[in-house]
This record gives sequence, structure tokens and C-alpha cells, in this order.
Amino acid sequence: MTTNDEGHTMARSETTRQRRDGWRDRWRDRREAGQQLSQKLLRLGQGWLHTNTMVVALPRGGVPVALEVAKALQVPLTTWSVRKLARAQAPEVAVGAIAAGGIELWDSSRQDIPIQERRQLLAKEDQELNRRRQYFNDRPIEQLSGKNLIVVDDGIATGMTITAALRSLQAVRPNQLILAVPVVDQKVIMPIKLLCDQMIALKVVSNLQAVGEYFENFDQLDDVDVINLLKEAKLSIHTRA
Repeated sequence: MTTNDEGHTMARSETTRQRRDGWRDRWRDRREAGQQLSQKLLRLGQGWLHTNTMVVALPRGGVPVALEVAKALQVPLTTWSVRKLARAQAPEVAVGAIAAGGIELWDSSRQDIPIQERRQLLAKEDQELNRRRQYFNDRPIEQLSGKNLIVVDDGIATGMTITAALRSLQAVRPNQLILAVPVVDQKVIMPIKLLCDQMIALKVVSNLQAVGEYFENFDQLDDVDVINLLKEAKLSIHTRA
């Protein structure tokens, strides 16, 4: 073998290693993260994973991740809508969140938000929450009660929306409430763990500014994308809902 051949061989070997381990830095997209999340769940070897279990996706970004988990486990997939509360001047920053069952959370460090502005935010987002619950056909409480629920999102930065979702789902009285995400900021882990029976994450990071930093493709999804993913789930999952 020539020196040049050796160089190419080493380069191919390094590329192979990067492809094998690359998810530790960035995932190709949400679906790849979901595939690796499902592998971690399966390695747990817990018997309840395939029995009386449902995957619960937070739309929109959590749906493609959750689809891969539901396909791997062959259990039903549903959505559970939750809405971030954000001010008009900084729409990307969550100052609160709402979820079904009258769950309303506010960032305790944002006491400067006037009451009238809070009411306006609540009215607007409550209307959108109800629209999404109907449009995505979120499962009714009685269909979730007593089940093992695996709650999936594409990542957790501030923890506001996932906290609202978990508190809301606690009220349906599941048998087990499991949270599974690709990436989470370490500062929010402890308070979130108190809201579920088990938390599973592929990556725990410091100072997570944006979940999208950990995905090569982090396109925004629209309502039609979510509906198409849910249709794919019905075709791919061969189990009774």
C-alpha cells in the first residue's frame, strides 16, 4: 500500500468513525435523533415499553422525534399541545407556558410583565392551544389515564413548555410518566425530574441557547407537516390504539 493509499484509508476510517459517533455533536435531523432515542429506550429492556404504552409528542417539533420512537416500540402515537408565552419584542424567549387542564406557568424572574399584557398573551395563546388540540386531535384524558406515557420533544432549553406539559399530563393519572428528549440543558434537569418517573436524554449540555444548534436540519414545521407525520404513524404502527 502506498503512502497516498494509507492516507485515503485513514481518512475513510475517520469519516466512518465520525458518522458512527457524530450524533454526539449534531444530528442530521429530528428523525435521526428520534431513532437514536428509541435505541436508548429499547436498551433499557423494561417490559412495559410495549404494553399499555403510548408515545406523546409535543407539537410541532416533537412529532418527528416521537414518530421514530413510536415506530421502534410499535406503540400508538398522539400529540399533546402546549403553548409558549412570549412577548412581541422577543418572540423566541419563553416567559411562560400553558397546557390543557388550565395549566399556566410564568417565569418567576419576569415580574416586570404588566398584568394587562399577561392577560393579552394568555387570551391569544389559549385560543391557539385549543385550535391545535382540535386540529391535531390530541387524545382525550380518558384514553391516556392509566397508561405508560413516553413524552417526547425535540429538546429542552428553558424548560417552560415541557414543565407545563408534564404538569398537565400528571392530571390524567398515567401509570408511568417518562420524558425522552435528544438534548437538554443541565440546569433544568432537577426540577423536571420531579415531574416524571424517569427522564431519558441523549445529550446533557451547559448553557443551551437554542435546541436547533444540535441539528444540521432544523426546519420549522407547519400544521400540514404534523398531520402527515401522524398519518405516517398510523400506517407504520401495527398495534391497537
